[in-house]
Amino acid sequence: TTWKPSFRVVFKTQVKRILVITLSNIGDVILTTPVIATLSKEFPASRIDVMVGPQGKEIFDRDPRIAKLIVYDKHMPVAQKRRLQLKLKKLRYDLVADLRNTLFPLLIGPKFRTATIQRFPKGIMHSIDKHLYRMKSLGIKELERSSYIYVPSEDEEYVSRLLKELNITDPIVVVNPGAKSHLKRWTPEGFAEVSDRLVRECKVNIVFIGLSEDEEVVNDVIKKMKYVPYNLINKTNTRQLAGLLKRSRLLITNDSAPLHLACAVGTKVLAVFGPTDAKRYGPTGEFDTVINKRLACSPCESATCNYNYECMKLISPDLVF
Repeated sequence: TTWKPSFRVVFKTQVKRILVITLSNIGDVILTTPVIATLSKEFPASRIDVMVGPQGKEIFDRDPRIAKLIVYDKHMPVAQKRRLQLKLKKLRYDLVADLRNTLFPLLIGPKFRTATIQRFPKGIMHSIDKHLYRMKSLGIKELERSSYIYVPSEDEEYVSRLLKELNITDPIVVVNPGAKSHLKRWTPEGFAEVSDRLVRECKVNIVFIGLSEDEEVVNDVIKKMKYVPYNLINKTNTRQLAGLLKRSRLLITNDSAPLHLACAVGTKVLAVFGPTDAKRYGPTGEFDTVINKRLACSPCESATCNYNYECMKLISPDLVF
């Protein structure tokens, strides 16, 4: 009888060039990085390109595993999208892993692709597991569940210089009171009280982080504190923030991008959740903790609240501490 190679063997030998279509928001992008780790392990000799939204570019633009970074803005003109499609088709990808449910895999015609519309079993809840489930449809069984971000040495050195300039010494606890939606923010009073207790009882240095849009809420927390913390809003880019979190003992945060950055560098996370579902977006580390109130209406995944934000307001500083 003639020996016939298995589908897996044929599949692996035919895949030389891979495109991963990932998401836009930084937190969502980090949750897709286990797919890239899985593909890197499955196809160690293959070239991997990544298509990502403008906000998530910094996650990949220095990553040695990524050959080409394609920035896709969903608001770009139709003619520009068409040119991008033609450009991708010329690159002749063997495999496209689409984590965004776009039409690109159908339009550029790879040999192998993930399903355009994917149904997930009920037991698969977390976003990471949903992304990895798409790999199973390709026959890939060895899945890498850990998220990651590549932090170059110059970004690590920048963080070291910044901490030295500001005289911030270990132990460091990073606090992130901001979030894209105000519904996902725990109370400023709560963050202030927990931060003060950490300084007083645990002798740590409290470092606040955030973007320019978080400035108001961070200043509000700082005004309510008895001790003087450090404010690093707008002092770091995404990779540098990952480097800072790597140096920290703990991150206390709402459901937001820094939560996933901390997981990606192995820093312990205490996450305060309200309207969003921690089973879908929560931290993944062995010692990470989620604080939430199990109300009848929470998690609601809603953009509005009819109950005066009780799922967040009822979380006490004592419970978080």
